[in-house]
Amino acid sequence: MNYIKKRESINIEVQTIFNLINQVDKYSDFLPWCKKSKIISDTNNVMIGVITVSKNFADWTFTTKNNYIKNKKINLRLVDGPFSHLNGCWNFSEIDKNNTLIDFNLEYEFSNKMIELTLKPVFSSIMLSILDSFISEAFKIKNE
Repeated sequence: MNYIKKRESINIEVQTIFNLINQVDKYSDFLPWCKKSKIISDTNNVMIGVITVSKNFADWTFTTKNNYIKNKKINLRLVDGPFSHLNGCWNFSEIDKNNTLIDFNLEYEFSNKMIELTLKPVFSSIMLSILDSFISEAFKIKNE
């Protein structure tokens, strides 16, 4: 099993960063490795999203089911993709009106060794930088 944990305190309102991370269909607009992204459904605080990743000649698609509590938490679970296991959680804690503490935890395992050898370096790189990518985009939104 592989684990990624990130924590960051940022000078962004909790609603801004939550909405950005929860809008899966916008990922391809600002995440350079995201070739395509869409929301299949979003009802009763449960969203199903599909992301197509393209980086370093590796392309793959995965689908997650995300249960969320607005401005507090997003839990994601694998529906389909090259993993045997993928679970994660975004937690958002409002420090004050303009500052947010973000925790991102992800655990994953690829479905077989061949896929792992091909995709793990790329996926690890993306996941280790994902929080920074969201924060950068949130500051662009804040400064518009």
